[in-house]
Amino acid sequence: MSVRKIVSPSVPLTSLSTLWFQVSGTQCNLSCTHCFISCGPGVKRHAMMERASVARHLEEAGASDLSEIYLTGGEPFMNPEIMGIIEDGLCRADVTVLTNATLISRDVAERLKEAREVFSNNLTFRVSMESTVKEENDRIRGEGAFMKAASGVKNLIDAGFEPIITITEAKTPQSRDVEGFKSWLKGLGSRDPQIKTLPLIHIGRAEKNYGPYGEFEVVTAESLKDFPLDTLQCSYARMVTSEGVFACPILIDDPEARLGSTISESLGECSLVSSACYSCIKDGLSCSNSTTACCDVTRDDVKSFYGGAAVEPQAGLCCPTIYDNVEIDHIPEEVLEVSYGCGSPVSLASITPGETMLDLGSGGGIDCFIAARMTGPTGRVIGVDMTDEMLDKAEKNQKKVAERLGYDNMEFHKGFLEEIPVGAATVDLVTSNCVINLTVDKARVFREIFRILKDGGRFVISDVVAESEVPAYMREDKALWGECISGALTVDEFIGQALEAGFHGIGLLSTEFYREAGGINFYSIAFRGFKFVKGKECVYIGQSAVYTGPHKTVFDDEGHEFPLGVPVEVCTDTAEKLRRPPYSGQFIVTEPQEDTGQADCKTGCC
Repeated sequence: MSVRKIVSPSVPLTSLSTLWFQVSGTQCNLSCTHCFISCGPGVKRHAMMERASVARHLEEAGASDLSEIYLTGGEPFMNPEIMGIIEDGLCRADVTVLTNATLISRDVAERLKEAREVFSNNLTFRVSMESTVKEENDRIRGEGAFMKAASGVKNLIDAGFEPIITITEAKTPQSRDVEGFKSWLKGLGSRDPQIKTLPLIHIGRAEKNYGPYGEFEVVTAESLKDFPLDTLQCSYARMVTSEGVFACPILIDDPEARLGSTISESLGECSLVSSACYSCIKDGLSCSNSTTACCDVTRDDVKSFYGGAAVEPQAGLCCPTIYDNVEIDHIPEEVLEVSYGCGSPVSLASITPGETMLDLGSGGGIDCFIAARMTGPTGRVIGVDMTDEMLDKAEKNQKKVAERLGYDNMEFHKGFLEEIPVGAATVDLVTSNCVINLTVDKARVFREIFRILKDGGRFVISDVVAESEVPAYMREDKALWGECISGALTVDEFIGQALEAGFHGIGLLSTEFYREAGGINFYSIAFRGFKFVKGKECVYIGQSAVYTGPHKTVFDDEGHEFPLGVPVEVCTDTAEKLRRPPYSGQFIVTEPQEDTGQADCKTGCC
């Protein structure tokens, strides 16, 4: 198993409310193609746990605020002591068993029912399946797995349980068919169908069959900036196996995730050393029982959607964009056919020769190719996209565009909006055309844009916004995500994200009606914002600024009021900011006529 390791940030254990036990070790009666710890028949890297061993660890955790216990494998019902382990757990906390259900007979389900009735804590079952179509399910989980699992699920429902079905994106047409599974459960007698979806975790057997994590899919200190660490499972949980105590149930084969032999030895902080940790940060992965998440649509969904659109043009994606023929007469037709966006941010960006521009979600390269002419031979244009098919298309046509322009100032890189693969303060302009709505963590995208822009740099973004908040059922619709609907923010939310990242001078450049969906109107907008780096010290030295109109009065982002024609004393940072775009031309900034000394900038003035 080749899991990428880096020097990574650490997460402290704030409480121990959850314990996981690998009760069947790595032994399982199935060999699923996407198993991230490569379990299967006869696989004994981690041995089955004895009931006495589980009890000792539970006793050691006695002083903790333990509220949840998870029993997993392999397949837990292969452990001959599983009933006793479940009962011991129910004495302490709520218990969830993660199972493939193929070994849950009617008699087993009745015994589980009896155990639940004895104890006051809850007993829950999570059943892993892939599809309601037998052939699709068995292609991943093995011949006959679907019928056996269906029988086990039916037995649990008949015994009064409401099992949670866990489905993983594993490259099948029915993968993560939430509504299909709900209907299937209702057909088996479920009164409250519950579905949990998981992204594919690209380690173990999943790495071999579906590919490894990408080069930039790692956790860095920057990617954790402002991230709520207490939502990460490693901040409140530990995993116990026959081989020791680990930070996470996913990483039991990672030596660096092993924290000790006992619970007490594992109570320190843990490092996010594995690329698998990236799924927790970027895809919202949680191993807990939560069945509602804003991250049900993953990055892989978007990659698949737009990867296919690079090969087979899809006219219905996003809004149709009409470019000026003068801007695109040097661009090959095959690029125009796969250009999906909702505006023309480059046309609105007032690009000057010699600038460095970076386009996020550059796709087939149209906006980069337009900018290449505007920046000229002394400029630089960088395209960033996560989709191999789109990058191939862009790089293929880069040579043709360069030949027609007479120079090549373009480059394309594989990367992600949340971790842009360029250095800090290296770019004059960042553009994006209807891609920020496709990411779940928009706040991190804006922080990354701020990081890579130079002082005085700007962004110009075209994107789709919603008239009102998009409801949860639409956010979970993969097709609507690809059509730039489900991930849309309101205008206020979009601007708020940019302000929170540190941008100022934000303004709308255009707005057009896009479409209606789910009773909500969606609009295509273009807006811009600027980066300003504060000076080492901010003081009052007698400078003043006069607003020249046309409004009666205006306020800047820090709340300074500037009445028309009235001199207002400003600090050095505000004076410098008002000299720059977008304020330049609207203010007259005057210097003091004599040395008046310095006064500290008022707290929070800029």
